Amino acid sequence: MTATRRTLILAGAAMAAPALAQTPAFPTRPLRMVVPFAPGGITDILARAAAEGMSRVLGQPVVIEYRAGAGGNVGSEAVAKSPADGYSMLAVGPAVMGIAKPLYGRLNYDPDSDFTCIGLLGAQANVMLVSPRALPAPTLDALVAAARAKPGEVPFASSGSGSLTHLTAELFASAAGLRMVHVPYRGSPPALTDLAGGQVAMLVDALTTALPLHQGGQAGIVAVATKDRAPDLPDVPSLVELGYPGLDVPNWFGVFVPAGTPAPAVARLSAVLAEVTASDPYATLMRARSAQPVDLGGRSLDAFLASERARWAEAVRSSGARPD
Repeated sequence: MTATRRTLILAGAAMAAPALAQTPAFPTRPLRMVVPFAPGGITDILARAAAEGMSRVLGQPVVIEYRAGAGGNVGSEAVAKSPADGYSMLAVGPAVMGIAKPLYGRLNYDPDSDFTCIGLLGAQANVMLVSPRALPAPTLDALVAAARAKPGEVPFASSGSGSLTHLTAELFASAAGLRMVHVPYRGSPPALTDLAGGQVAMLVDALTTALPLHQGGQAGIVAVATKDRAPDLPDVPSLVELGYPGLDVPNWFGVFVPAGTPAPAVARLSAVLAEVTASDPYATLMRARSAQPVDLGGRSLDAFLASERARWAEAVRSSGARPD
């Protein structure tokens, strides 16, 4: 190499170094976290707590944006079609990342390939309730006996066709060899009301919404649809310990960014989210909302998400669920 060429290379490097050093670190402006459901639910509560913590660490606001509709698909599509620059995030769980694609068939985005997960917010247990007015006793054994005695006649409720609670109940019925009648409602409140009144015999619902009926004696929580018992219900067995190993199906929540987001931005957001969700204030909030960290069972995050997609695709197929 000639002296002149070496001098030019060194000079170019010297000029480039300050420019590289001055490249601003991500993020340089506010970010948004889309919650594709109505405010006030557990997804919203955990997303807001995560956003507040991430704002403090990142030094930029993380603004919650509500874009409800079509079972979470409206907000999810909006994020999928956003620039893949790290400034748009989506807080969602199996309703979109496991159920939406097999349930709706044709979507304007692909939940499987249009997102990258940066981490998990936590999980909340679903529980099985039975009606003391519809059954001889408010127990799981009474439900199973009634359903076996009258195949295709005992009704169970859900918060909507193809919902996580509907498909969990279908998984239980299949595992127990039962044939029951599905009665879909538009949300949990009317389903809980009819369960208490005895119009339906069983309902799977979130622990937090089911607990008041259980405590008031209008319905009985007979099992938890997770591997372990719920801390709020230490005397209620899990479906797994009752002999249904496929019924470890908590409602989990994660944060996703559009696929193609630059690796440095993904790494930064993942690290910050992990720091926030491992903090004591966040753990206190989860306990207050009957939530807990997601048990990956030794799997990687990608393997966990792949197993969830496979599980719910099969549940939709076997149940014949259709969108409301």
